[in-house]
Amino acid sequence: MQNLLIAVPQLEIHRPPISIAAVASSIKKAGFNIDCLDLNIDFFHYVGKEMYYEFEQVWEQSREETKQEKEIIEKFLFNEVLPKLINIDRLMISVFGRNSTVFTQYLTSFIKKHKPEIEIILGGQGCFTTKIADNDKRDFSEYMLEMGNCDHVIYGEGEKAIIEFLNGNISYPGIDNSMNHTQVIDLNTIPFPDYSYFDLDRYQYLDGKKEIFIIGSRGCVRKCTYCDVARYWPKYRWRDGDNIADELIMNYEKFGVNHFYFTDSLVNGSLKAFRGMCKKLAEYNNTHKAGFNWRGQFIFRPTKQVSPEHFDMIKEAGGDSFYVGIETGSDKVRYEMDKKFTNDDIDYHLEQFERTKLKCFFLMITGYLTETIKDHNDTLAMFKRWQKYVATGTITGVDVSPALLFLPGSPLERMIESHQVEFIRNGRDAIGNETPHPQMWESKLNPDLTIKERIRRRIEVNEEAIKYMWPMWRGPQRMKSVLNLTKMYLNDDTVVIDDDQFERT
Repeated sequence: MQNLLIAVPQLEIHRPPISIAAVASSIKKAGFNIDCLDLNIDFFHYVGKEMYYEFEQVWEQSREETKQEKEIIEKFLFNEVLPKLINIDRLMISVFGRNSTVFTQYLTSFIKKHKPEIEIILGGQGCFTTKIADNDKRDFSEYMLEMGNCDHVIYGEGEKAIIEFLNGNISYPGIDNSMNHTQVIDLNTIPFPDYSYFDLDRYQYLDGKKEIFIIGSRGCVRKCTYCDVARYWPKYRWRDGDNIADELIMNYEKFGVNHFYFTDSLVNGSLKAFRGMCKKLAEYNNTHKAGFNWRGQFIFRPTKQVSPEHFDMIKEAGGDSFYVGIETGSDKVRYEMDKKFTNDDIDYHLEQFERTKLKCFFLMITGYLTETIKDHNDTLAMFKRWQKYVATGTITGVDVSPALLFLPGSPLERMIESHQVEFIRNGRDAIGNETPHPQMWESKLNPDLTIKERIRRRIEVNEEAIKYMWPMWRGPQRMKSVLNLTKMYLNDDTVVIDDDQFERT
């Protein structure tokens, strides 16, 4: 059997996809034929950067695709994908998340039409994190099975389940059954992802240097209210520090890659594993001059938990830049999100980051469920408070989400009834059905936080960040999403703001 693993839009374009690299490595080790295809980067090169990012609104389902965009997708599938399916018997598609469901429908419908003999297997978090409609409990994969767009679904972590499937054991937990999939308990037993399937020169590396993903842990030690990680990774597991370091060293020696990005919810979730990894990497760095440079999502902890020497260790091991979910400038709201650190803790970490020349990037959410005008003003004040770290390059930028979402399976979703949340506008789900729009909500327990007020606060945060010269990640695209939210709120598609104005703001 000729097996092909495919990654589909939308993923990021800055690194090759670890999802299929990891599964392919397990399949290969088990003795089965396997090849990989990254349709996300193929689509990027096919349509160009500007149009690729225009499609983001289609993938995230904030608007429907235009007639021209439909034609572009169809031509891409016919001209770029179909020729690569010759002699393929089985196609495994990684549906990474909700933003992958639209393209997956196009791809599977196309294959069933033009190559119906190919067996299609879906896997990935997007299979069961996307519901069809509010009054329809089917997940995306159940819908795809019923529509005949796929033949099987692998739920949960696929490294072991896919091997059982290939061996004919389709009763294994997680195969065609979302209720009984199991987690891989010992992550040290999983083979290192294999990046030899990809042309590493095709990716748009952020700093111009080749960089690949590393998985050090799965799940999260935190249970932030807005996050749905625990839905598909209920138990937090981590690899030994030495095992993680060995993977970085292997990729350096095999591919010459010394830049890495950790996919972990928190790269320092387990302090024991984190310290062990740093120790081994520092030793290798010192003896081989490898120049390791790695980054990932990071949590700021209470000051008493980490000494100044902790930050020296990170720097010596090659730690460089970290993405931190600050979320808000309000200690009250941050604790209500279950983040468990304060503005004073942020002060301490920023001091240590600046001293050791580590960098951080802030991730933020405005208009949280319980946010008051005082909380909002505390958020506005943070831009002035920490501007000095922007000036020194310690804070490299900020990404502010367009609006708070009630993600399925998140603690926030379970708070809808207790906080008397109502959804007052409808949107479209992954298959075009009308369903309550996850951003169009108001809470009777916080009546001042109307949709209009949340939009106003989001714009004010944008203006304050610009005022104090904070670099904003994809600021124009984020504000276009805010504009789409405004149009939906007003029920008015005629609201127009030109691109030049977006660039200025």
